[in-house]
Amino acid sequence: MTSIRQIEANRSNAKRSTGPTSAGGKTRSSRNALRHGLARSDISDPAEAANLAVAIAAGLGHPVTPDAAMALARSKLALLRIRSLRQAKLGAVLTGPLARDLKRLQGLERYDRAALVQQRRTLRLLSGARE
Repeated sequence: MTSIRQIEANRSNAKRSTGPTSAGGKTRSSRNALRHGLARSDISDPAEAANLAVAIAAGLGHPVTPDAAMALARSKLALLRIRSLRQAKLGAVLTGPLARDLKRLQGLERYDRAALVQQRRTLRLLSGARE
């Protein structure tokens, strides 16, 4: 059973740990997850994605929806972005392996897996639509 004294101590601690209160602090903390930009879902060049989607739709040989072609184009561009970043990180490791660089290189795996899952999901939808 929790004592009254402990409950009061928890409440006073909770008042001190409520996160940022200033506008600047809230802005900074809201951007914590965007350190490298790999978690974002938007595409840096929408025209490139649209061109790739058109090429994918034309190259498949069967009709696909524009949404499915765009989803596949987005996953391909995400994989390209992640893999080019991985090459840059590998180059940094080769010039002087630092624990920080190795940790960041290992952290890329999460984003690579997410992009591959998205690509597989889209390809499954495309193959199911063909049948």
